[in-house]
Amino acid sequence: MHRPVHVYMIFLAGILLFNALRTPAARADSINFNSQLRYLNSSGETTLEASGEKISNDFYRFDQRYNLDLTKSIYSYLTFETGAFYELDQATSETDGNKTDFEVTTLRPYAELNLNNPIYQAGLTVRKTRRDEEVTDLPDTRADRDEMIAILGMTPAKVFPEWRLTLDRTHTYDDPETVDRVVDLYNLDTHYTPWTTLLLDYVYTRVDTDDRIGGFDTLDQTHFGRVGYSRNFWTNRLALNTEYRIRHQTFEFPASAEVESPLVRNAGLSALDQTPEDGPLDVNNALIDGNLIASAGLNIGASGNQTTFVNIGLDFGFAVDVDTVYVWVDRRLPTVVSGAFAWTVYTSPDNNANSTWTAVDTIAPAEFGAFDNRFEISFAAVNTRFIKVVTSALSPTNIGAGDFPNIFVTEMQAFVTVSGVDVDNKQTTVDHNYNLNLRGKLTARTTAGYTLLYNYQKSDPGTEKRTRLTNGLNLNHVFNDVFSANANGQRADTTERGEDAIDYTYGAALRANWLKTFNQTFTYSGIYLDEEQGTAYQNSLFLRNNAQLYRGWSAQLDGGYTWEETLDGAQLTGWNILSGTNFVPNEKINLNLNYTYRRTAQSGADFGPTSETQWDIQAFYNPFRNLSLFGKVSFVNRENSNDTFQNYSINWSPFPDGDLQFFFLYSETLRSQTDSRDTVVGPGLKWAIGRHIFLDMTYNYSRNETITQTTEANVFDGELRLTF
Repeated sequence: MHRPVHVYMIFLAGILLFNALRTPAARADSINFNSQLRYLNSSGETTLEASGEKISNDFYRFDQRYNLDLTKSIYSYLTFETGAFYELDQATSETDGNKTDFEVTTLRPYAELNLNNPIYQAGLTVRKTRRDEEVTDLPDTRADRDEMIAILGMTPAKVFPEWRLTLDRTHTYDDPETVDRVVDLYNLDTHYTPWTTLLLDYVYTRVDTDDRIGGFDTLDQTHFGRVGYSRNFWTNRLALNTEYRIRHQTFEFPASAEVESPLVRNAGLSALDQTPEDGPLDVNNALIDGNLIASAGLNIGASGNQTTFVNIGLDFGFAVDVDTVYVWVDRRLPTVVSGAFAWTVYTSPDNNANSTWTAVDTIAPAEFGAFDNRFEISFAAVNTRFIKVVTSALSPTNIGAGDFPNIFVTEMQAFVTVSGVDVDNKQTTVDHNYNLNLRGKLTARTTAGYTLLYNYQKSDPGTEKRTRLTNGLNLNHVFNDVFSANANGQRADTTERGEDAIDYTYGAALRANWLKTFNQTFTYSGIYLDEEQGTAYQNSLFLRNNAQLYRGWSAQLDGGYTWEETLDGAQLTGWNILSGTNFVPNEKINLNLNYTYRRTAQSGADFGPTSETQWDIQAFYNPFRNLSLFGKVSFVNRENSNDTFQNYSINWSPFPDGDLQFFFLYSETLRSQTDSRDTVVGPGLKWAIGRHIFLDMTYNYSRNETITQTTEANVFDGELRLTF
């Protein structure tokens, strides 16, 4: 198999550096070495309820990870860095005498040369990743990824533009030959601020993909430009912010191939809730910022919220065809962990308080990238503006969960499979966005604002043009020290697929600060839709009460009423009550109690549960500086179905410096929707043996009960880390 010559520059660089370090005149500025040894043993038994048959389950795993990094300053601002990462994962799984051995070896050497001074930046990076996998009764496989990255940039004085050019070549191939792909990425990113009030950006991205197995090439080019202007007038009585953005994307592919065409994402969305079939998602643009490493604030690891579902979504701006999404995470996951997640795909035409989401498909498990830290979720194509995938945090009873308390979602991408046989083998999308924001101070107590948003999108092939024009007004007024109010109204005109639609959004709120310790807010909001299919509306009234009853004791009581009518004539009314209190009698105790009640009356359609009640009780107790106790119990009732969640933990540090910590965990989850119960109980310790040696050990008894089976397991997990 062909191996590019530049890959072996890594090893040559390592040899040269090693020889240099051997001479007395040369020393590495820093040498970092860390090692991680982890042993996991799980022994359990599954009992089938129907037959009473017992199936034994034993799992053994031993991981070795070693990482070495060396850094050397050659000249001022010029540094050289090299190193390697090696990992050996060995596992054995035995079910009723059927034994399977796994062994995965990963080797990842690299070398970097970087120039970084106040004006010029340049760098050259070479990386090699090799992954060998051996599984009982299956052919051995090997996968390789070779990567070379060159960077050149300049940050001159403000009178000149700042720019950065990146060239990235990635070659991925395997044995047996199922993948042989070369991807060349070119990216030019420029920023120019000629005045403090004016911003000019231009980004060009070109991705050339050579699929040597399929025998075809694809080309993806994107031009992105932005002009922004902001300024205050009349001694800051008027503020102006305006921005124009244009994106021109071209995707070329051969007529003989089916390929994944990337989709333009207008916004990222996310939420944590127990009812993924309804309700809105919050804007989370960290999901579409292109950063595949930084967390977007969603944790699907074992320490994530076990009482809710994780909703991860996208807004495309207009309805599009989509059949694949990638969910990126911040770390590599072994198969036993990545395979534990189930992903349900939902779509919705809107995203507001009364949205209904339709389940499209459930994928379990989703494929996890061999080199890329992402879940690749494919399903039958759907046409939608809003899409989301819903999963649950990793169950503590899952094998290996103790090693992954945190798995943070970093990015979400979407694609549609296209074929040159069905459409023209060149697709072009042009997207224009303009926004204008004006905010003025009318009087000392009154401010007003105006917002204009315009979005125009055109795709070729196809003559379809999509436009959305939004005009909005808002007004804020302070009557006196007690009363203040705000009102807003917005009209959006949309043209899509030859159909026109108008939607109005409006609302008003009155706030009363009766006392320093007591305030109320009364809110009215609504939406009115006028579409080709008919009209619909949604309205709500909400009263919020917040009180500081005593020093260290606060409470809230909120109530709301909603009424709506859908496009097909169905009518819904709902009542919501939310109350809670926080009590901190002293620095050692913290108590929380929350209550939520929701009831819906439906006419003409079935939109799901008509009532839901939830209680949450949570307590923290620190009797001593080195001893803490925590407990949380949640009860959820939906139309005679009950879910219970219990979590208790104890942490004890016998020594004042905290180098040795003991803890005890008890967690119980009852889910009526799946008629299951998960229980995890057991002790553990964390010990900082010295400055460079750390030991973690846990022992857990876990029990998973469903209507079909009961699984019990005893799990020992030990990890030793060395850092120098």
